Amino acid sequence: MKSIILSLTLFILIIPAFAQKQAFPENAGEILFDSLRDDPAFEVCNPRQVLEYYNLKSYYKSHKKQIVKFLLDNFHTQDEFLDQHGFLTVRFIINCNGQTGRFRLFGIDGNYQPIQFKPALSQQLLGLVKQLGGWQAPVYKEKAYDSYQYITFHIRNGKIISVSP
Repeated sequence: MKSIILSLTLFILIIPAFAQKQAFPENAGEILFDSLRDDPAFEVCNPRQVLEYYNLKSYYKSHKKQIVKFLLDNFHTQDEFLDQHGFLTVRFIINCNGQTGRFRLFGIDGNYQPIQFKPALSQQLLGLVKQLGGWQAPVYKEKAYDSYQYITFHIRNGKIISVSP
């Protein structure tokens, strides 16, 4: 009986101390403001409620052909990109006013291991995504919301093989 009471006492004392040290983001996949790389003029309308692109009707899906055409027509492969293979994802937020910001890059190779693409390649693709205009915030019950969006480029031999979602 004494060992049970001692175990419960330790459990009650240790678990709260451990739990207090844990830090989790507000939302999974959250893109927090970073003063070193984000435009301070870009603001989300409700930082506590940024929806994923799939939660409501996505502008991207209804305009995918135009977006992909723009990206493919304006991407310029270079000889220095020939050894570049993998997937480069550009994540960003569309605020409730249709403005974009907080762009983040993430690359993986064919084995799903993180990689860094050559800066000239990744910056060109990031620049093209930043040029895309006409984004529309998702609307639900006549209210516009902030949302996360991503565009993933499948790169092989320095060329775009596909664009998703």
